[in-house]
Amino acid sequence: MELSTELWVKGGLSLVALLLVIWRHRRPGGLKEHQAGQLLGVMAVVAVVAYTNFGHFHGVSMVHHWEQFHYFLGSKYFPEVGYDGIYVASLAAERELGLGHAPQPIMRDLRTNEVVPIRSLVNHMTEVRARFSDERWRLFSADVRYFLERNQYGYITSIRRDHGYNPTPTWTFSARLFSAWPAASDRSLTALAWIDTALVGLMFIAIFRSFGTRVGCLAVIVFGLGYPWRWDWVGGAFLRQDWLAAVGVAVCLLKRGRFALAGGLIAYACMVRVFPGGFLVGPAVVFVRHLVDGRPTAWFRRLATGFVVGVLLCLAAGSLVGRGPSAWLDFKWNLGKHHGTWLTNNVGLKNLMLYDRATVRREDVDFTLPEPWIRWQAKMNRLQDERRPLLLLASAAFLAVVAAASWRLEVWKAAILGMVVAFAAVVLTCYYWVMLLLVPLGHGRWGPTTAWLGVNTGLFALHLATRDALSFELLYGLLSWALALFFLAWMAPDAWRTATDLRQRFRPKKAGDRGA
Repeated sequence: MELSTELWVKGGLSLVALLLVIWRHRRPGGLKEHQAGQLLGVMAVVAVVAYTNFGHFHGVSMVHHWEQFHYFLGSKYFPEVGYDGIYVASLAAERELGLGHAPQPIMRDLRTNEVVPIRSLVNHMTEVRARFSDERWRLFSADVRYFLERNQYGYITSIRRDHGYNPTPTWTFSARLFSAWPAASDRSLTALAWIDTALVGLMFIAIFRSFGTRVGCLAVIVFGLGYPWRWDWVGGAFLRQDWLAAVGVAVCLLKRGRFALAGGLIAYACMVRVFPGGFLVGPAVVFVRHLVDGRPTAWFRRLATGFVVGVLLCLAAGSLVGRGPSAWLDFKWNLGKHHGTWLTNNVGLKNLMLYDRATVRREDVDFTLPEPWIRWQAKMNRLQDERRPLLLLASAAFLAVVAAASWRLEVWKAAILGMVVAFAAVVLTCYYWVMLLLVPLGHGRWGPTTAWLGVNTGLFALHLATRDALSFELLYGLLSWALALFFLAWMAPDAWRTATDLRQRFRPKKAGDRGA
């Protein structure tokens, strides 16, 4: 599907969904209950079909070859390529295959995260090749051949300027359960791409069963029509939404009182993507409230036990990926390597503090350089150091509002505010905000879902208005501001009531109050 057509159609559907939700709640008697439900159900089905680009997927295939190059090859051959070798190994295999491509002149050195001339990587290429046995190298070369023959060579050279293979050892363990044995082919990679679809489908089944049809349909609509996580980003990839399914099912389990299993799923999500650990912040606040009020807290012990056991199991699993426990040290090194690598599609509270006019206008970008954004990244790191006290203060303020809002909520509602914790604590690439599908689950009010659909429709409109000079820095900078306002408005009623209750609880009693 041509991009402008996709944007017009999905943007229009997002607007229709927005108007439908407003009509459904502002004029509840305008349609009979079953008719309103049917209309919402039809909209949900359309949203699912729209998410796949109406069956066009990536045009020629369902498979996202860019993603699967990293996640299929990276997990299958992790014992050899680790976090530093996937690009040079693939280039060495390409040279041996002799397919007639003119070698690309530059590539990212995954030891330093810098784009460098190929000639400077010859020794590293030899070292990584030596990690393979002859049989493993034969298998690796055959898999690389598939990607080379299935894609235009310019696409492959662009892949090797990305930022490499970066998942945790726990994710690598899970992925290798599926990727360790098949050879790369259309059939095998399509099968791997369906895993995410199955997991997300199971999550939605849990949502429908736990929250009912209306809330389930709203969650599907938010998922299917979301601009920041359109199919182009990770649709057709391999096990990229396992964390989402784990968090979504965990929220359902919290609502049903299955705390230990919910803790285990949050642990898994945390150990494969780190930031979902924030979904425990709200329940921890509720635990403190229950302690203060003298209410039972056994539920939190079960939740915490499930989380701790899950973390230990994930640590053990990550030590079984062919590199022993040192895989975790490798992962720590890899995280440090990426520190300071700013991406243009990042979304988070930091953007509010650091983005300026020059950033959104790309005045610090030089497309004549091998790494066009290198000066901008250096500027962002400098600003982050200079404004660190302000950043910490802003994060603390957001987390304080999260705590105040969580104080009076049920456990599962408080858990959903983990997405606000993520917004305040880290910056995430745009497609991770698919977790906003949890918004309809979080409160009985229809306003938050309507507000997000309004923001989402605006993102489609902005992309269409600026498509000839599209700046992700502008787009996702504005999204960061929109989410900040959205989250504050969402939490404000509960946070305000908590503040009022605490003022009354700790207000000094007057003489006249004693006899009351």
